[in-house]
Amino acid sequence: MNVLILTASTGGGHNRAASALKQFIGEYDPQTKVDVIDAIEECSATLNAMVVKGYKALVTLTPGLFGAMYKSSDKKSALSDTVNLVYQQCAKKIEPIIDEYAPDVIISCHPFAGGILGYMKEQQGCTIPLISIVTDFLPHRTYISGGIDAYITASAKAKEILVDEYEIAPDKVFDYGHPVFDKFYENHGRSREEVLDELGFSRDKRTVLVMAGSFGVSDILEIYENLLEIEQDYQIIVITGKNKELYDAFEELISSQDDIVTRDEPEFIKSLSEDNIIRIIYNTSEDAIDNLTTTYHQRTGKMKPTRLFYFINNVDDYMHAADLIITKPGGLTTSESIACALPMVVFKAYPGQEEQNAALLVENDIGVILENSADTAKTVGDLIADSNRLTKMRESCRKYVRKNSCKNIYELAKKLAETK
Repeated sequence: MNVLILTASTGGGHNRAASALKQFIGEYDPQTKVDVIDAIEECSATLNAMVVKGYKALVTLTPGLFGAMYKSSDKKSALSDTVNLVYQQCAKKIEPIIDEYAPDVIISCHPFAGGILGYMKEQQGCTIPLISIVTDFLPHRTYISGGIDAYITASAKAKEILVDEYEIAPDKVFDYGHPVFDKFYENHGRSREEVLDELGFSRDKRTVLVMAGSFGVSDILEIYENLLEIEQDYQIIVITGKNKELYDAFEELISSQDDIVTRDEPEFIKSLSEDNIIRIIYNTSEDAIDNLTTTYHQRTGKMKPTRLFYFINNVDDYMHAADLIITKPGGLTTSESIACALPMVVFKAYPGQEEQNAALLVENDIGVILENSADTAKTVGDLIADSNRLTKMRESCRKYVRKNSCKNIYELAKKLAETK
C-alpha cells in the first residue's frame, strides 16, 4: 500500500504529526510506502512564503487581529468562493504530484492541504480516500470539506462539535487523538533518573521544563526571572527551539547569575567573627569563594540549577524527566505533554486555537493558565509545593490520553483503501 501524507509549515505541530505517523507506519508495516510532502510549498514557493510568514507575523505581532480572523473564518460566508478559487489553482499543481506518488490513501495534517484534496474529490472526481487530522483540540471550519472521508480528533468534545455544529456524519469522525511519537508515551525511552543523572541534576528535586514554542516568545525571559523568586529548592531545564536570539539572551541571563553576589563579603559572612574558620577560608581560598558564593545564591533563592538547550531531537527525554512544563498550548506540544503525563502551565495563548486548547486543559485538570508573567512565582511555586495536586494532574493526563493513535489511524487508512 502507498500512503501520502500532506502537511504544511505554519507552526511545527503539523510537521511533527506527519513525521510521527510516517515513522510508526515504517516500523509497524515496512511493506507500506509512505511519503510526506508540504502541500503549500508544492503549490507555490511564493504562496508558501506568504502563508508561513504571514501566519507568523499575525500571531506574534497582531494576535488580536489573528483571533478576529480566526473567529470570522469559522462562519459560512462569501469568502468560501474565494477559497475554492485558491483550491482550484492549487489542485492544478497538486494533481500531477498525486499521479506521481499514486497513493492508495491520503492523510492530511493541515486544513489547507485537506481543503485542496477535498476540492479535488468533490469537483474533479478524485477517488482516493482522504483522512483529515484535526491538529488542534477543537475543530475549525477550515478543516471541513465534503470530499473528506474521515476526520481524526484529539478529544471527545471535538468529535461532538464536528457532528453537532458542522453536521459531519458520526461514522466519519474518529476520536483517536493526535499522532505522537511512541517515545512520548509513559514507560518508553530512558527513565527520569537516567536523564537527570546525565544532566547533572538531583533525582530528589522537582524539575521544571520551560519550552518557548516553535516561534519562541520574548517574555519567556521574564518568566524565567520570576521562577528564580520561588523559595523552594528545585531545578530548571530551558529549551528555546530554533530561536538563536532567544537562546543567546537566555545564555547571557543565566551566566549573569554569577554576578549576583560579588567577591565582596556577603552579609552572612560579614556577620561572622574575624577568627571564624569559615570567614578565614572564604578570604584565603578561591575555591571556597566560588563554593560559598554558590551557597549564598541558593540561600537567597536567586540561583536555581539550570540547563539551557537550543534545538534538540530528544525533547521526550526532558519531558519524562520533568515534574511540570511551562509552554505555549500548541496542539502537538499539548498532546505530547499529555502522553508523558506531564502537568502543564501554559502562557500567552494566541487568540483562536491556542486559547481553546488552554481552556480545554483547565477544564480537564491537565494544566493551568499563567495569565501574567509576574504571576509565575506564585503559580509555579504553589504547584511544585503541592505533591497531591501534581499527582492528580498526572492522573488527569492518563485518563485523557489517546494511546495507539498512529496505529488506529493507519488501520483506518488500510480499511478505507481496501473499500475504495
